[in-house]
Amino acid sequence: MTPSEKSIVKSLVAVAWADGKVEQPESHVIEGLLAGFDASDEEEKEILEYAKEKRTLDKDVPFASFGSEERELLLANAALLTHADGEQSDSEKELLDKLIELLGFSEDEASSILDSVKDGALRLGSDILEEVK
Repeated sequence: MTPSEKSIVKSLVAVAWADGKVEQPESHVIEGLLAGFDASDEEEKEILEYAKEKRTLDKDVPFASFGSEERELLLANAALLTHADGEQSDSEKELLDKLIELLGFSEDEASSILDSVKDGALRLGSDILEEVK
């Protein structure tokens, strides 16, 4: 796992905390990202331990260290994460708006990124609902 990938996953932990708790579907998304980034057992343990404590965008996201690719990756995965439990709460919507602003995206850029993940978010929500049944 690269330092940049680790920063993105840690930033997504702050997104997962947007509604005041990290639910199991959100934890699964974070675990999936760890697997996708080929995190070592030590890195996975570190991130999962990090996720146990409430995190915020203001205090826990190193925005200045992100290049354009990392910023897009963070926003796209944040959008997916906010739909992990099958619905996007008002606090999660507000957090996405704040994230867009902090990442410096224009409205058009953000819309393009969010539209690119919309179908994935809908599929993710329905997959989770099927798991619950």
